[in-house]
Amino acid sequence: MTLGLKDLYYAVITMTNGVETYGTPKKMAEAMKANLAVKTAEAKLFADDALSESVKEFVSGDLTLGIKELAPEVVAELLGQIVDENGVVWAGDDEAPYVAVGFRAKKTGGKYKYVWLQRVQFAAPDESYETKGESINFQTPEIKGTIYKTVGTGKWKADYVAEPTDTVAAGWFSAVKTYSPASSTSGTSGSGTSGSGTSNP
Repeated sequence: MTLGLKDLYYAVITMTNGVETYGTPKKMAEAMKANLAVKTAEAKLFADDALSESVKEFVSGDLTLGIKELAPEVVAELLGQIVDENGVVWAGDDEAPYVAVGFRAKKTGGKYKYVWLQRVQFAAPDESYETKGESINFQTPEIKGTIYKTVGTGKWKADYVAEPTDTVAAGWFSAVKTYSPASSTSGTSGSGTSGSGTSNP
């Protein structure tokens, strides 16, 4: 059972010779909610009048983030927009980069669930404005993105549950958690490595 959401980070991905490299994680905003909806592809094979094989695979996911406020420079980096010498952000025919998105959610017993979504591309957020009236209505933004698998490893999410003092948890936001087959065992928690922040085939 989760009790909260905090520490929302992002890291820009660069692609060099088919290898994805994660930049240093940066704080995105103060988080209010994170909704994740997964899309899967399913195939069933019947033989001798019975189900013989059934396969489900991750295709993509929809991520909706509710946040307190997005700074203009963060919006510009997430959406690939231009910032001029005066700090003005210009929106046009922008090409949003792929980024990793990390956060943690508090659980009962003093532990947190730590998450890194490996490859996300955001779209321009909806904006809402309202004149001040007799009652106060907070206008908080939402930003939506699509989650994809990494190019190199085919992974799309890293999860880890631990107390904040745990070694892996303590370094969760210093570098994007990436998958390393050499140090991973099927069904074992904490199988990723924080390493250099790269995703290699």
